[in-house]
Amino acid sequence: MRLHAPHRALYSVLLCTVFAVIAAISIPQPLRAQTSFETAIDQALESLGETFEPGEVEAFAAFLASDAPDAMTGDTIGHLLFMRRHFDRAAWFFGTDARAAPDAASLSNFAATLAVTADDLGDGAPAEWMRAAELAAKAAAALAPDDAAVQNNLGTVARLAGDPETAAAAARLATELDPNMPLFWSNLARALTALGDFEGAAQALDRARQLEPNGPAHLLTARALPQVAPSYSDILQNSCDVNFRCQEICPRSIIGGINSVTCEIEQMSATMACREGQPYPTSFDCSEDLPEYGILIPGLNSGFSILFPGVTVHVLVQGDGSVDVRVEGGVNIGPLNLYLRGDGHYSPPGGVAVDNVGGGASINLLPASEANRLVSERANMPPFALELEGIIGQSVDLDGELYGMPVIMF
Repeated sequence: MRLHAPHRALYSVLLCTVFAVIAAISIPQPLRAQTSFETAIDQALESLGETFEPGEVEAFAAFLASDAPDAMTGDTIGHLLFMRRHFDRAAWFFGTDARAAPDAASLSNFAATLAVTADDLGDGAPAEWMRAAELAAKAAAALAPDDAAVQNNLGTVARLAGDPETAAAAARLATELDPNMPLFWSNLARALTALGDFEGAAQALDRARQLEPNGPAHLLTARALPQVAPSYSDILQNSCDVNFRCQEICPRSIIGGINSVTCEIEQMSATMACREGQPYPTSFDCSEDLPEYGILIPGLNSGFSILFPGVTVHVLVQGDGSVDVRVEGGVNIGPLNLYLRGDGHYSPPGGVAVDNVGGGASINLLPASEANRLVSERANMPPFALELEGIIGQSVDLDGELYGMPVIMF
């Protein structure tokens, strides 16, 4: 989050103080003048600018200085480039924003993208990039010590810079400030691995899995840390116990019972996949659809349909005690059928609700056929018809139906 402009003068003063302290503590006396924040960031921006096409740096700088709308800053452009994985370009825009008016967000974003860019290039990256990233990350953390994202970025930069102690401390603080973010736990696992604490890394990795089992933060990190695999495997054997609540969610009927068995099988498969460290489903859909036309065999299905002249009522009872009802009624004028429909729902905690109110018209395309005489006159299901149906607040659909089932959709 960016800070408002009136606060920037104060933060600039604080920033200078922060870097004076950092320089006094961490930089040897002969190098202090050469490695100040201003020098380090200027050197990094200059070398980042060399990756642009000729004239682009000057044009972008002029645009940000005078021509850009108020909402279009180096920080916003940096985010757009970051999402497209142009990390070096994003780092230049974040750094330009941080150099002009430093705040915690721009400093932290600059530090993270610059460190990742330097790490990707390896020995080919200019030496000043990682140093500038470290200084910016520490400055951002000093300005916003309670910002979990800032601490997370500090941990990432420190780990890439070869400072596992700082990385682990910052990453752990990020998880304490925001314990529900899977990325922070996976980054803590990476930091603890660099520190040699494989058991602690496995526990952090399992926490990321619990928050988002199939998320990239957990899956990619697990594959990237082979040292943690033995400890993590032991944790998975004890913590993976997937529970779809099959007996609760499946309807109380013969069909529901069959679905319940399928649910139990899928649940065992999900547990096995979890213990193997593979992606796995976390839920199962055991609900049944509203029944088709006709009165169904009692006990076979949890729903039934009742036909009256011109009216059809479908009833479905789910395993949790909720009831869904669909009512359709209309009139036939030769081959043309006009009807209205609506859905009603009842659930023990929520009461009664009505939705999907609408209507439609269908034309029997085979009115003189023997199939039509046997079926249409009794069940209002022409052998082949075109149906135009609309629901209030939704789109209008045109379907070709065979015995009431859509086979062609326009």
